[in-house]
Amino acid sequence: MLPATISDTGEFLAEVRALEAAGADMIGLEGDGPEQQILAGAIAAVTERVRLLIAAPEPAAILQQLSRGRVVVGEPEGETWVKIPIPPDKSAWAATLAEHEGAGATGVIVAWDPRLIDLLRNPEPDDRSDLLMSTG
Repeated sequence: MLPATISDTGEFLAEVRALEAAGADMIGLEGDGPEQQILAGAIAAVTERVRLLIAAPEPAAILQQLSRGRVVVGEPEGETWVKIPIPPDKSAWAATLAEHEGAGATGVIVAWDPRLIDLLRNPEPDDRSDLLMSTG
């Protein structure tokens, strides 16, 4: 869940694209109103795969067109998503995902945190091959 207030549009959209590239399945916005609808349209325009979670069904038709059918209103049918606080570290992240997956949840919803992209890209506590590759 991303905040619906932004200070830098370029940075916000770069974070959205990074979340999609890191493997996020769905991106939602906090709140419900015109600002969220406009931001959801911007997210739809710069992403290709990630689903867009919105609260109100009113803007869904135009957002479905902008997103090429990726809008979800409320919880997706047949899926169970659990809202959780973002875990403090990779070990807790992996344990939390395993716990909820074992309980039958489709996925977890967390509030935006800059650490989320790293947690999605590198979910295992000891896997830092991304850093090894970047240093040669």
